[in-house]
Amino acid sequence: MARTNRIYSIAVSFVSIFLNLNLNAQNVTIDMDIQHQIIRGFGGIHINSWTGQQLTRDMQEKAFSNKPGEMGLSIFRMFIDHNPNGWGNELPIAQYAISQGAIVFASPWNPPANMREVLRTTEHGTDYVLLPQFYGDYVDHLNSFISYMANNGVPLYAISVQNEPDWHSWTWWTPQQMLTFVRDHAKNLNTRVIAPESLGYVRSMIDPLLKDSVANLHIDILGTHLYGTPKANFYYPLAYEKGKEIWMTEHLFGSSSPAANTWSLAMEMADEINTCMDARMSAWLYWYIRRFYGLIDDSGNITDKGYVLSHFSKFIRPGAHRVAVNFKPANNVTATAYKTDSNLAIVVVNHNKAPISLNFNILNILPGIDSLSRFTTSADKKMVNDGAYTVENDMFSATIDAFSITTFTSDPSQGSRYGNIPPIASAGGDITIRDNRGNNHSVTLKGSESSDPDGEIVKYSWARNGYQVSSSPDLNVVHGFGEFTYILTVTDKDGATASTSVKIVITSDNTDEIWLEAECTNVSDHWDIVTNPAVSGGKYLTVKEQYQALNAPTTDTLHHLVYRFMVTEGGIYKIWGRALVPTANDDSFWIKVNDGFWTNWNGIQGGSTWQWDDVHSLSNNNTMTYNLEPGEHTLYVCYRENGAGIDKFYITNTGKSPTGLGKAIGNCVINSNNTIEKTGMEVTIYPNPAISGFRIESLSPINSVVIFNSVGSVVFSRQYESITYSDVIQLETNKGIYFVQTAGNHGVVVTKMIIGK
Repeated sequence: MARTNRIYSIAVSFVSIFLNLNLNAQNVTIDMDIQHQIIRGFGGIHINSWTGQQLTRDMQEKAFSNKPGEMGLSIFRMFIDHNPNGWGNELPIAQYAISQGAIVFASPWNPPANMREVLRTTEHGTDYVLLPQFYGDYVDHLNSFISYMANNGVPLYAISVQNEPDWHSWTWWTPQQMLTFVRDHAKNLNTRVIAPESLGYVRSMIDPLLKDSVANLHIDILGTHLYGTPKANFYYPLAYEKGKEIWMTEHLFGSSSPAANTWSLAMEMADEINTCMDARMSAWLYWYIRRFYGLIDDSGNITDKGYVLSHFSKFIRPGAHRVAVNFKPANNVTATAYKTDSNLAIVVVNHNKAPISLNFNILNILPGIDSLSRFTTSADKKMVNDGAYTVENDMFSATIDAFSITTFTSDPSQGSRYGNIPPIASAGGDITIRDNRGNNHSVTLKGSESSDPDGEIVKYSWARNGYQVSSSPDLNVVHGFGEFTYILTVTDKDGATASTSVKIVITSDNTDEIWLEAECTNVSDHWDIVTNPAVSGGKYLTVKEQYQALNAPTTDTLHHLVYRFMVTEGGIYKIWGRALVPTANDDSFWIKVNDGFWTNWNGIQGGSTWQWDDVHSLSNNNTMTYNLEPGEHTLYVCYRENGAGIDKFYITNTGKSPTGLGKAIGNCVINSNNTIEKTGMEVTIYPNPAISGFRIESLSPINSVVIFNSVGSVVFSRQYESITYSDVIQLETNKGIYFVQTAGNHGVVVTKMIIGK
């Protein structure tokens, strides 16, 4: 009888399990007793000296702190400058990362200049080679960096021998050179050694290191990048056999343009990380932390890629181990699982366009794990707490959102709470100011008026032109004429965000508008004049491809474009350019007016279409304004990065923003045979409208002035016997519209004139 009751009890138990599971679901089986590689962490790199864009304190917190709404990165990769004078550039980020419990390692691109020589120059740039007689000195150089960091509160976890020894534009190593260095010198490095950080997990670079018994002993971490590497090659039996810890130390997605950074691309990244973990990698790092394609964008907000990585970094902390799970439990679905002494985390990536139901069976579950909280990121959700699942009889079922990444964790303390209501972002209404004098105006935008219905706001981020300008609740800005849009993003204590925008319009009754075709100047053979029906005048300019990016404007005037223009009203002027930048890596020119300083006009709006962008300074991202007196002025343009095209310029004191192709221009015409003919007569009349007296200014000699009324009758005529560039005319006539015909050796210009203000 006892045996019968026992059988009945078992049967009831199985029925209970059967009823609790979705019969149409796929099964995910996790065995917590089968333990694989240790997890060191997840992270990325940022190089202050590369882009000139810093990781602000707000961005550092979003990257390395692990509170709700932050990523909890646990590894920071540093750049080792070949010049020790540059080592301090990256120190503040590393110090903050260490303060949050992250580990730091470093990679060199080049040894000091005296230790290398040019190997070759290719279309990718200049390749160097570390001279063998300096191998020992190179070790000393790296050890000096290790000591410098340690003395500044950043003990390095490891150091790399070389970033991508098998790629161009920095120091190149053959497999034999890398083997020689690691075998004979790596033992003298004063921390763990990472090698070889190959561009694409190239076996011919790595195998010799693993197969040489001495070199193998001197490698603590097998570092690799994954550019061009198929997922099947993520798996590396020889590395497993040699017992090597494997770190994926660099990869990126979507560097071509900001528009390429779609949720689909972020999902590719999610699938790659899961696959790397299944391939026994202990770390995964992204290139780059702050960048338009990064984990945080230039506006200071976490991107889709950042949310994807945080599904690993927030809940799978250093020291956890991956445990056994059927990696592909369903079509287009991958799953990995991780444990510590007390916690369990499961990451599921669903690449299907529809939700999928999964049954989770957890073998050898740790005592005390009776529920798992679920966090989801998709095109619509960003690390949302979707509630807790009871683990009953070591099982639970869940339906995974379409095209999403989901983490189940027994320790949800660093995530948002279930049912959190997002905050409400408020920056006040749009502001319009009218000013005819060209004064600068101070305006305060009140982000502190934002609110959170069920908690409090803990972060504010103000951005303009795609760049973060402040992380304070309220923002004070100073502007002259123009339209300026600011975007406020607020984050509540549970990590939910909300955004709003506010526009400041400072306008006037001023009338000066100057339009300049880019191609209508003396164009040297350093530039290409490109025919394109989508641009004003059918042509635009771009510097020829062979010219590399300039860190400072060149004195070579063949790289300059020069435009003379006249203004009739003194005051504050703003310059716009109609540009096309194919990528955010080729998005800038140098700009100067008269004898002023050069402005690095960087960060022009990118994409596949032509955009009007105001000339602004890279150093502070503020729009440039120019205080101009009536008369002649000169605009200078120097190329900074090849690939950027310029179609037209608009110079104005009206505060207006240009659209479309802009208005007709006065500095040249396009003939019927599609060639450029410069008028040579750039004539300005001011004031216009006038009461009676007005002034004529020309950039070339004037032979005669004839004024017609609206019905074609001559009301004024004057001939000039000597060379004349300007004249003052008093016209005693009725109010109305008149036409001023100015003739010279190089052409005739007719300008509409209004008499009687």
